[in-house]
Amino acid sequence: MKTKLSLILGSMLLLSQAVMAQNTFTVSASIPAATGLLLTVTTFDATTGNVVGSPSTSQTTLPFGALTYQSATNTYAPAVYYGVAIGTTGGAAATPIVNVTYAEGTGTACPNIAAGTSATLGCLGTKSTATFVTANPSTNVETVSSLGKKRLIDLTGTAGELSTIPSGQYEKVYVGLWNGNASDNPADPANGKPFTNADAAGSYSGTLTFTVVSL
Repeated sequence: MKTKLSLILGSMLLLSQAVMAQNTFTVSASIPAATGLLLTVTTFDATTGNVVGSPSTSQTTLPFGALTYQSATNTYAPAVYYGVAIGTTGGAAATPIVNVTYAEGTGTACPNIAAGTSATLGCLGTKSTATFVTANPSTNVETVSSLGKKRLIDLTGTAGELSTIPSGQYEKVYVGLWNGNASDNPADPANGKPFTNADAAGSYSGTLTFTVVSL
């Protein structure tokens, strides 16, 4: 009788050990980090503010083309302006910190130099602006950032680096020509200049550079 009881207890112990044995699995997933900068350029009608054509991620120029003379103000105005939305490529959506700088064209890139008037009238960087905003993709609301609006010529060092962007939003830079309109939000910088008949005829240019600080 004792032998049978021992066998029964032994069997129960083995069964208990079999039931309690466990195997665990670690379940995981990963999203690759962003690897590059994605700049999306949108063209806007300078009069209506409406989008012209389709946004482009391959555009490498921001041409204002032949300007139109405005007799009422003795200035020249462009037909368009541009918006550059800053995003990322290669992985998860991120909020990149970018430094925007400008290099003025020299020589034939500024006809006022040859005319001897660049010291007083400036070149393209004095006559163009960049407006820094943050955009909320959920509400399509854009807010002027702490950088506000600057002449392109003033985008040196870290003057064009927006270091704080609200969570879930992205940075956008509008590039246009200076018109001195005080009703614009934000208003043009007081030290800017328009193109007028005092400027030498010809093509003006410079280089706007977007450099990644962090992704």
